[in-house]
Amino acid sequence: MKASRGTGRITNLMGAAVLAGALIVSPAGAQSITLGRPQAVAAPKPFQRLSASMHDLRDSIVALSRAQLGVKYKRGAASPTSGFDCSGLVKYVMAHFGAELPRTSRDQALVGKKIERDIASLKPGDLLTFGHGKRISHIGIYIGDGRYVHAPTPGARVKVETLANTRASWWKGARRVFAFDDSQNPDSVLN
Repeated sequence: MKASRGTGRITNLMGAAVLAGALIVSPAGAQSITLGRPQAVAAPKPFQRLSASMHDLRDSIVALSRAQLGVKYKRGAASPTSGFDCSGLVKYVMAHFGAELPRTSRDQALVGKKIERDIASLKPGDLLTFGHGKRISHIGIYIGDGRYVHAPTPGARVKVETLANTRASWWKGARRVFAFDDSQNPDSVLN
Protein backbone atom coordinates (compact mmCIF):
# COMPACT_ATOMS: atom_id res chain seq x y z
CA MET A 1 0.00 0.00 0.00
CA LYS A 2 2.75 2.45 0.94
CA ALA A 3 4.55 1.89 -2.38
CA SER A 4 1.48 2.88 -4.36
CA ARG A 5 1.05 6.03 -2.24
CA GLY A 6 4.62 7.09 -3.05
CA THR A 7 4.11 6.38 -6.73
CA GLY A 8 0.92 8.44 -6.67
CA ARG A 9 2.74 11.41 -5.14
CA ILE A 10 5.48 11.26 -7.79
CA THR A 11 2.86 11.07 -10.52
CA ASN A 12 1.01 14.05 -9.02
CA LEU A 13 4.26 16.05 -8.75
CA MET A 14 5.17 15.26 -12.36
CA GLY A 15 1.67 16.18 -13.51
CA ALA A 16 1.86 19.49 -11.66
CA ALA A 17 5.30 20.20 -13.12
CA VAL A 18 4.10 19.48 -16.66
CA LEU A 19 1.09 21.74 -16.16
CA ALA A 20 3.33 24.49 -14.83
CA GLY A 21 5.58 24.20 -17.88
CA ALA A 22 8.64 23.38 -15.78
CA LEU A 23 9.40 19.83 -16.91
CA ILE A 24 12.68 19.34 -18.69
CA VAL A 25 13.11 15.90 -20.18
CA SER A 26 16.53 14.45 -20.98
CA PRO A 27 17.38 13.41 -24.56
CA ALA A 28 15.42 10.55 -26.14
CA GLY A 29 15.97 7.17 -24.53
CA ALA A 30 17.19 8.55 -21.19
CA GLN A 31 15.28 7.58 -18.06
CA SER A 32 15.93 10.59 -15.83
CA ILE A 33 13.57 13.52 -15.41
CA THR A 34 14.69 16.87 -14.06
CA LEU A 35 12.42 19.57 -12.79
CA GLY A 36 13.63 23.05 -13.65
CA ARG A 37 12.55 26.57 -12.94
CA PRO A 38 10.37 28.33 -15.48
CA GLN A 39 12.36 31.00 -17.32
CA ALA A 40 11.21 34.60 -17.20
CA VAL A 41 10.07 36.02 -20.52
CA ALA A 42 11.46 39.44 -21.41
CA ALA A 43 8.85 42.16 -21.59
CA PRO A 44 8.31 43.41 -25.15
CA LYS A 45 9.84 46.77 -26.03
CA PRO A 46 7.33 49.61 -26.11
CA PHE A 47 5.98 50.07 -29.62
CA GLN A 48 7.75 46.88 -30.81
CA ARG A 49 5.00 46.08 -33.32
CA LEU A 50 5.07 49.68 -34.50
CA SER A 51 8.82 49.46 -35.01
CA ALA A 52 8.42 46.25 -37.02
CA SER A 53 5.79 47.92 -39.18
CA MET A 54 8.20 50.82 -39.84
CA HIS A 55 10.77 48.33 -41.11
CA ASP A 56 8.08 46.85 -43.36
CA LEU A 57 7.16 50.35 -44.54
CA ARG A 58 10.78 51.18 -45.36
CA ASP A 59 11.14 47.89 -47.24
CA SER A 60 7.97 48.67 -49.20
CA ILE A 61 9.21 52.16 -50.11
CA VAL A 62 12.47 50.65 -51.36
CA ALA A 63 10.62 47.97 -53.37
CA LEU A 64 8.28 50.48 -55.03
CA SER A 65 11.20 52.83 -55.77
CA ARG A 66 13.19 50.00 -57.36
CA ALA A 67 10.13 48.93 -59.36
CA GLN A 68 10.41 52.26 -61.23
CA LEU A 69 13.95 51.54 -62.50
CA GLY A 70 14.15 52.03 -66.24
CA VAL A 71 11.15 54.38 -66.50
CA LYS A 72 12.08 57.27 -68.81
CA TYR A 73 12.74 60.77 -67.51
CA LYS A 74 10.14 63.32 -68.53
CA ARG A 75 10.05 66.83 -67.10
CA GLY A 76 6.86 67.46 -65.10
CA ALA A 77 5.74 63.81 -65.28
CA ALA A 78 4.77 61.76 -62.23
CA SER A 79 3.69 58.25 -63.28
CA PRO A 80 5.31 55.09 -64.59
CA THR A 81 3.25 55.28 -67.79
CA SER A 82 4.15 58.86 -68.72
CA GLY A 83 7.58 59.00 -67.07
CA PHE A 84 9.10 60.81 -64.10
CA ASP A 85 11.16 63.79 -63.24
CA CYS A 86 12.97 63.60 -59.89
CA SER A 87 10.24 65.16 -57.76
CA GLY A 88 7.50 63.33 -59.67
CA LEU A 89 9.14 60.01 -58.78
CA VAL A 90 9.36 60.95 -55.09
CA LYS A 91 5.79 62.25 -55.01
CA TYR A 92 4.50 59.09 -56.75
CA VAL A 93 6.28 56.66 -54.40
CA MET A 94 5.47 58.49 -51.17
CA ALA A 95 1.80 58.97 -52.12
CA HIS A 96 1.42 55.16 -52.17
CA PHE A 97 2.19 55.19 -48.45
CA GLY A 98 -0.06 58.08 -47.49
CA ALA A 99 2.44 60.96 -47.61
CA GLU A 100 1.19 63.81 -49.76
CA LEU A 101 4.29 65.74 -50.78
CA PRO A 102 4.53 69.02 -52.66
CA ARG A 103 5.33 68.81 -56.38
CA THR A 104 8.84 70.34 -56.59
CA SER A 105 12.13 69.08 -55.18
CA ARG A 106 12.69 72.45 -53.53
CA ASP A 107 9.40 72.16 -51.59
CA GLN A 108 9.84 68.43 -50.92
CA ALA A 109 13.21 69.26 -49.30
CA LEU A 110 11.29 71.05 -46.52
CA VAL A 111 9.01 68.13 -45.60
CA GLY A 112 9.69 65.85 -42.64
CA LYS A 113 12.58 65.76 -40.22
CA LYS A 114 16.02 67.00 -41.23
CA ILE A 115 18.65 64.23 -41.11
CA GLU A 116 22.36 64.88 -40.77
CA ARG A 117 24.34 64.68 -43.98
CA ASP A 118 25.96 61.39 -42.97
CA ILE A 119 25.40 58.01 -44.61
CA ALA A 120 25.36 56.31 -41.19
CA SER A 121 22.32 58.41 -40.18
CA LEU A 122 20.24 57.46 -43.21
CA LYS A 123 17.46 54.88 -43.28
CA PRO A 124 15.82 53.39 -46.36
CA GLY A 125 12.96 55.61 -47.47
CA ASP A 126 14.70 58.88 -46.53
CA LEU A 127 14.69 61.60 -49.18
CA LEU A 128 18.08 62.82 -50.38
CA THR A 129 18.37 66.40 -51.55
CA PHE A 130 20.85 67.75 -54.09
CA GLY A 131 21.74 71.11 -55.56
CA HIS A 132 24.27 73.90 -55.98
CA GLY A 133 24.97 76.46 -53.27
CA LYS A 134 21.94 76.68 -51.01
CA ARG A 135 19.48 75.92 -53.79
CA ILE A 136 17.84 72.45 -53.93
CA SER A 137 17.24 71.32 -57.51
CA HIS A 138 17.13 67.52 -57.30
CA ILE A 139 15.80 64.78 -55.01
CA GLY A 140 16.01 60.99 -54.71
CA ILE A 141 14.97 58.13 -52.39
CA TYR A 142 17.58 56.40 -50.23
CA ILE A 143 17.41 52.60 -50.51
CA GLY A 144 20.25 51.58 -48.16
CA ASP A 145 23.94 50.73 -48.42
CA GLY A 146 24.82 54.23 -49.64
CA ARG A 147 22.52 53.93 -52.69
CA TYR A 148 19.53 55.92 -53.90
CA VAL A 149 16.93 55.78 -56.68
CA HIS A 150 16.31 58.90 -58.74
CA ALA A 151 15.20 60.22 -62.12
CA PRO A 152 18.43 61.95 -63.16
CA THR A 153 18.10 64.11 -66.30
CA PRO A 154 16.26 64.43 -69.61
CA GLY A 155 17.17 61.56 -71.93
CA ALA A 156 17.97 59.24 -69.00
CA ARG A 157 15.91 56.69 -67.09
CA VAL A 158 15.20 56.12 -63.39
CA LYS A 159 18.28 54.45 -61.94
CA VAL A 160 20.28 53.61 -58.83
CA GLU A 161 23.30 55.74 -57.90
CA THR A 162 25.69 55.58 -54.98
CA LEU A 163 26.48 58.46 -52.71
CA ALA A 164 30.15 57.47 -52.95
CA ASN A 165 30.05 58.35 -56.67
CA THR A 166 28.13 61.59 -56.09
CA ARG A 167 30.04 64.86 -55.76
CA ALA A 168 30.11 65.80 -52.08
CA SER A 169 29.13 69.41 -52.85
CA TRP A 170 26.09 68.23 -54.85
CA TRP A 171 24.53 66.20 -51.98
CA LYS A 172 22.91 68.72 -49.60
CA GLY A 173 21.22 66.51 -47.00
CA ALA A 174 18.28 64.27 -46.22
CA ARG A 175 14.72 64.39 -44.91
CA ARG A 176 12.80 61.66 -43.10
CA VAL A 177 9.11 61.73 -44.01
CA PHE A 178 8.11 58.78 -41.81
CA ALA A 179 9.93 59.42 -38.55
CA PHE A 180 9.28 57.39 -35.43
CA ASP A 181 10.77 54.36 -33.73
CA ASP A 182 10.65 52.54 -30.38
CA SER A 183 11.97 55.55 -28.51
CA GLN A 184 9.41 58.03 -29.79
CA ASN A 185 5.70 58.54 -29.35
CA PRO A 186 3.76 57.16 -32.34
CA ASP A 187 1.83 60.43 -32.47
CA SER A 188 5.00 62.21 -33.59
CA VAL A 189 4.77 61.08 -37.22
CA LEU A 190 6.00 63.88 -39.43
CA ASN A 191 4.51 64.60 -42.81
